[in-house]
Amino acid sequence: MSLKGKNIFLLEDDPINYSVILTILRQHGAIITHDHWGDTTLSRLKNHPFPLDLILLDLMLPGQASGYDVYDAIREMPELDGVPVVAVSAADPDVEIPKAREKGFHGFISKPINRRHFPDQLIEILAGETYWG
Repeated sequence: MSLKGKNIFLLEDDPINYSVILTILRQHGAIITHDHWGDTTLSRLKNHPFPLDLILLDLMLPGQASGYDVYDAIREMPELDGVPVVAVSAADPDVEIPKAREKGFHGFISKPINRRHFPDQLIEILAGETYWG
């Protein structure tokens, strides 16, 4: 399995993290849709023109909503049922991984992103596994 042709939605507010993740995913052939702030994420997901394979959520967002709030709203959308959602965060993994597991995320990937391992981590999740690291 590879990321080639996989439709991935990325919610990331930091321009540097966005650039790094976008570059890695595009180098591996993924098709990316992106949102910066989380306040328009749900409408963008509802109006997405094709099925998504994976959703990547930053947990710490500007404003009132967190990645957990966005996750809860995603899980209420029947059209996204079964789409794996992964937390990608610089937050303390010892604190956030148990929260993400309890919520129902399919994984947690710590920032800074490891350019070499990131694609394989996502492929593992797309294959039905989970990744917590």
